[in-house]
Amino acid sequence: MSKIKFFHPISFIFFIFLKFVRLTNKWEYYNYNIPQDYWNKKKPFIWVHWHGQSLMLPDSWDYKRQDLFALVSRHGDGNFIGSVLSHFGIKLVRGAGNPKKLGVKEKGGAMALRSMLRVLKSGHSVCLTADQPPGPGKISGFGVITLARISGVPIIPVAASTSRRYELSNWDKFSINLPFGRGSVVWGEPIFIDSRASKREIEEKRQLLEKKLLETFEDSKDKVDNE
Repeated sequence: MSKIKFFHPISFIFFIFLKFVRLTNKWEYYNYNIPQDYWNKKKPFIWVHWHGQSLMLPDSWDYKRQDLFALVSRHGDGNFIGSVLSHFGIKLVRGAGNPKKLGVKEKGGAMALRSMLRVLKSGHSVCLTADQPPGPGKISGFGVITLARISGVPIIPVAASTSRRYELSNWDKFSINLPFGRGSVVWGEPIFIDSRASKREIEEKRQLLEKKLLETFEDSKDKVDNE
C-alpha cells in the first residue's frame, strides 16, 4: 500500500501527460464498430495488445458503457502501471502473467485467473498483454488463450500508434507516444476459442492471435507513417 501511495503523484503527472498527448494528436479509429457492437449488446470480451504499445489505448475505451478490468503484475513496475490505469477509471486485477499459463506458477497468478473469469462472467471486459516480460516481445503466450477457452469469451486484438513517437531498445520495443501529430487505433476481428479445443487447435489459435496482433500493430503504424 505504501508503494502505491508513493507512486500516486508521479503516476498522476504521467496520466496528465498521456491525456495531453491524446488531445494534441488527430485521431482516426478503424473497425471501431467491433467493440461498439459488444458494448451495445452489453457483452464482454478480452481486450489484448502488445506490451510495448499500450500508452494510448486506455482512452479508446467507452467507460460509460462497460467497465474494464486490467491484469497488472504484483511486482516490478506493476504498482506504477496500476496507479496510472486507475486514473483512467480502469479497475485492476492483480497477478502475474507468464507466456505459458497466465502466471499460475507465480504468486497471485491462479487467483488472477479466477478473478478475470469472475469479471467476464459478470458481464465486464478484461484487458491484458499477449506477450510478457522478460520477453521475447511480440510472441503471444498461451495465457490469454487459456482465459478465452475457459470463459467462452472472444479475444479482440487492438493496437494504437502515433506519427510522433520514440521507441526504446528494450525487450518489448516500448513506444513513447508524443504530442502534435496523428494517431490511429485499429481493432481486429474477434477470435473465439472452443472450450473443447485440442492442444493442436490451441496452438493454432495462439499463432492466429499472434498474427492478428502483428497485423493490427503494423496497420496502426502504417496509417500514421504513410500519410
